[in-house]
Amino acid sequence: MLPADSLGAEGDSRGGTSDDTMLMFVGMDVDVLSIASRREEGARQAPAVAHVISSSEIRSRGMTTLAEVLSTTPGFYMAQKEWGSKPYLRGIPESILFLYDTVPMRSNNQKSVHPLDYELPLSAVKRVEVIRGPGSVLWGADAFSGIVNVVPYTGKDMDGAETGVLYNSYGDHGGGYVNWGHDAGFWDVFLSVSGRRADTEDRSVNILDFWTDKEAPAAPENRFGHERADDAGYIELVGRFSYKDWLTISGRFSDFTRPYAITASDGELAWEEERSSPISFLKVEGKNEIDHNSVIRATGYFKNVNTDYRVIDKSFTSDENTSYGELVYDQRMFTGKGVMTTGISYRNQQVDDAPIWDSYLPDFLGSDNESFLPNVTQTDYTGELWSVFTQYTHHIGDLKLHAGIRQDEYKIYEDHSSFSAGAVWTPSREWTVKLLYGTAYRTPFARQLLEEDEPELEGVETVNLNVSWEPYECFGMSICGFDSDLDDHVMQDPYAGLSEPNHQDVYGWEFWAHVDPLEELRFDFNMTRIYNSGPDETYRYNDYSFIGPDGDLVDHFTNISYPFDPGPDVIMNFSALWQPVDRLQLYGRILYFSEQQLIHPRQDRIESTSGEWELDMSATLKDICRQGVDLECSINNLTDREYDIPGTYALMERKPFAVEVVLRKRW
Repeated sequence: MLPADSLGAEGDSRGGTSDDTMLMFVGMDVDVLSIASRREEGARQAPAVAHVISSSEIRSRGMTTLAEVLSTTPGFYMAQKEWGSKPYLRGIPESILFLYDTVPMRSNNQKSVHPLDYELPLSAVKRVEVIRGPGSVLWGADAFSGIVNVVPYTGKDMDGAETGVLYNSYGDHGGGYVNWGHDAGFWDVFLSVSGRRADTEDRSVNILDFWTDKEAPAAPENRFGHERADDAGYIELVGRFSYKDWLTISGRFSDFTRPYAITASDGELAWEEERSSPISFLKVEGKNEIDHNSVIRATGYFKNVNTDYRVIDKSFTSDENTSYGELVYDQRMFTGKGVMTTGISYRNQQVDDAPIWDSYLPDFLGSDNESFLPNVTQTDYTGELWSVFTQYTHHIGDLKLHAGIRQDEYKIYEDHSSFSAGAVWTPSREWTVKLLYGTAYRTPFARQLLEEDEPELEGVETVNLNVSWEPYECFGMSICGFDSDLDDHVMQDPYAGLSEPNHQDVYGWEFWAHVDPLEELRFDFNMTRIYNSGPDETYRYNDYSFIGPDGDLVDHFTNISYPFDPGPDVIMNFSALWQPVDRLQLYGRILYFSEQQLIHPRQDRIESTSGEWELDMSATLKDICRQGVDLECSINNLTDREYDIPGTYALMERKPFAVEVVLRKRW
């Protein structure tokens, strides 16, 4: 018998009654999410295209990173880069607001830092909540094309202990974790410690010394050599304490060191970079039920991100501190048919020494440059934000209507308003129709703060139409069409600057279906098709510099245009989960993504990679040797297909065949 929480992961396409509590009654609480309305509700009735992925599903499918979890979800593509995974959602790169226990995990000055790989272990994760579509009304800036909230375990979820050790053949990974929880009735506590260490991929670098401590680069005879990249390490601490249902204190500390090799477009120059970004937060939540129809909730947290970014032999260290406070009031109205959620929040951000590149690094590394160093500015800035927001939901028979508005008042950016509206119609237990409209925005890159007093905020308007049908528990499907209009769109090229504000129309559809021909067997299929239209992106590059007649350094600029990057326009997943006996689960997935492009701006050319297929498999054997001991084995790229994908400047090989083995013990 398959576990209940591995069935129907696509929450917005599940059949059932219009009463959300039925999900809880039949044990399907894994489909409950908290980010669509800022309160717990069933994914099927949530005013969003919602999806919930449980820990049981994560483990049964052998997933070890958040990138793997999201890559099985319609609309998502996780591009492999030298430095980690780069997320695309519905054709828009790096546009997702990532939350851990509702605390944003992004860096304010490096938008390419995402918690998608081993820096976020899944051993302490209860579920992953996903919304595809804007969410700025309730979550503010950067909830652009979607929201992902990682929900950790509590003491009520795990009353006892669990330990695990792991090994991965790719990079000779080794690691382990310890989870401990206790439920004392009125209070509960959960703690988790995990760590992992690994060799970097087998890539050598030939530029070992460049910056030195002088005003000119290292001499060519001292610049070159051969060396292998250093090793990587990851550690995470998670804790949570709750008293009754009105006080919760939680926190997380995560640190990682990830070296990687970068190859220039010409394929001749290669150098090492390294990222280390300790991220920590402490959050306090309180809730008070004023009466049967009204609840007030208070949340406050402090977050620190300390980033150490090394390029060859020079390090750039920046520090970010964020303080946040929020009050949210829920009021039931019209004998329970309506719910009003209203909130006010304040956020203060202090960023010190944010690095801003004004030059294109590969142009400076060749032996022909003996005089010039890239121009990198480190700057400080402080941001304050006051926000007020409200969302109202009203039931009229089988129809659920909602509308929301948010006003953000910034100190250093222009003020911004966000809107949402929509309808969820459930004419029967088999059918659900959602028509949703929303706007969202993204905060500017750090460099824009130097160039403009109040830079324009990139905005998006998105319309979703989702229709789902589940006539039987063993069969269901859904299709969702979306259209996103981007305004004042800005992209960042590594080391080279920002594109001019632009506009794009990104649209397409997502399809998902499942069929369970046997009680022990389940098939899932999803496909995403993406289209886009709009002008090319235009970048203003500092292509070279020279010494003027007066002895001053003069920068020369040129404009280069190339297409918007939506990632692959076709993404498909086909998977099967089979439980032939109670103690054994087998899982297999075939992933397909269409061709992609790598743009070489300095060489004025575009390389295309072909579409590729990949096969992943996993097996979970429970209660081996003794009760409570489980063995999980997952294989990525089973056929060991060798093919190229776009890197930062040059094509790179996708990860080869790899096996990860995890041994768990429940105490």
